[in-house]
Amino acid sequence: MNYHDPIDRELEQLLKSSTDKVVIPDTVLLAVENALSSLPEQKVKPRFSAKRWRWAAAVFALIFVIGTVSIFTVPTFAEMIRSLFAKDHPDIGLLRAQELGLVHDPQINVKDKGYTLEINEAVADPTRVTMALQLFDSRGKHVRDKLILTEPNQITIKDDNGNLVKTMYDMGYTNDFYYMVAFFGEPLQTEKITIEGNITTLGSRGQPQTEGDWKFSFDMDMREANKKTQIEELSGSYTTPHGMTVTLKSLTRMVQGVRLELETELDEVAMTRSPGDLWEKQMLSFHFETLQGEEIHSVNPRKSYYKDGRMTSEHKSIGHGKVLWSYTFKHLPEEEPFRLVLDGYTVAEVDGSQISYRPSEQTEPQSFKILNDNVEIVGTSLEESQSGDGTNETAISFYGEMENEITHTEWKAYDSTGRQYDVSMRGGASVINALSDDWREGLIGMGDRTNQQPIEFRIPGLDQIPEELTLVREVVDKRYKDPDWSVIFNK
Repeated sequence: MNYHDPIDRELEQLLKSSTDKVVIPDTVLLAVENALSSLPEQKVKPRFSAKRWRWAAAVFALIFVIGTVSIFTVPTFAEMIRSLFAKDHPDIGLLRAQELGLVHDPQINVKDKGYTLEINEAVADPTRVTMALQLFDSRGKHVRDKLILTEPNQITIKDDNGNLVKTMYDMGYTNDFYYMVAFFGEPLQTEKITIEGNITTLGSRGQPQTEGDWKFSFDMDMREANKKTQIEELSGSYTTPHGMTVTLKSLTRMVQGVRLELETELDEVAMTRSPGDLWEKQMLSFHFETLQGEEIHSVNPRKSYYKDGRMTSEHKSIGHGKVLWSYTFKHLPEEEPFRLVLDGYTVAEVDGSQISYRPSEQTEPQSFKILNDNVEIVGTSLEESQSGDGTNETAISFYGEMENEITHTEWKAYDSTGRQYDVSMRGGASVINALSDDWREGLIGMGDRTNQQPIEFRIPGLDQIPEELTLVREVVDKRYKDPDWSVIFNK
């Protein structure tokens, strides 16, 4: 807009007088000014004067401003596209924070090198910190791909003693803002946090970068959120047929999430199957459902299309055979009764199952059954070593349908002379044969039969294919799916 032009001065006064009761974001004003400044001065028909043309444009701009401001100035941003509470990405914890008045506006607006960094929404409680960060270019357009949170850029959280407690990252989900989050496995114990942004570079790798100063810092009072924390001590225990005792400990309700704590303990018979530190390598499978059987959240199921509302999960050994587990979920019903169902668990155990075959004599796939797991070897070859040292190593291509888990599985290979070699796996795996209404059935498919992409056993150091090759699974990630236990909450 040309403020030396008398017509433009009138337009400016019109805009100001019509919007003096509305707070217009800088980005909106910038966009309007840029639009008006680009209007043609002389390229109008004689019957439609320049003055009338620019007055019409001003009216259009005014309508645009009022309409745009109606989007950007809703107090809670609850149903707007740029909000943390966007309809496309509902978050019950954030909605609860909104209802409790715990959405903080830090009023961050930092400008440099033609870019403006804004933060107008942030929520914090002992569960997590969440905030919406926007980055606008000189035209007032939000740029979603310019801020990369790697060194030197970072956004950190400090407690009231100045200790670094977490670094925030972008969860994605939406193009309307950078969805910044940090989760706390253990409820954060502090009355105040400080969020510090050290942003000095904009631009993606391999593209021209802009150096500047978009640093910011603001505090958030945690006292009100802390007051909303409620801890419920739980009771209930169950021993599975194969020697694991599960004991409920507590349920902690916080503004943005609910934390479940429980303990497991293996009996002596189970411990003999998992000597050394194998017993510490465990995984639990369970789900929450309504009393009508409607799924709420699922943890490590074999079920297809399951609901995963878990934000964090941790476990640690606390004694001989004992493990303390904690899971934080986005929400669990506060008043309506719901049920926890234990679906299964896995423990790393000593195995010893063997697969032996003669590679030179193999003319078709060979199948082997070991502890309800099926392994089908389709070929053996020499391939370039993954170490990159120019040597070769033996590769065994195979497909598998595994009842047991594979995370902690350990294999060894033996050649014809009995020499032992380490074994690694290379390739992809996914859950197959799963059902939409069953949490326990289903297998882990090793490789992709549909696209003829087998997975591989790689045997470094074995640079010649032996006459006979033996694979020994020394440790199996044993899966138990026979628990029969559920607990009702909020009776």
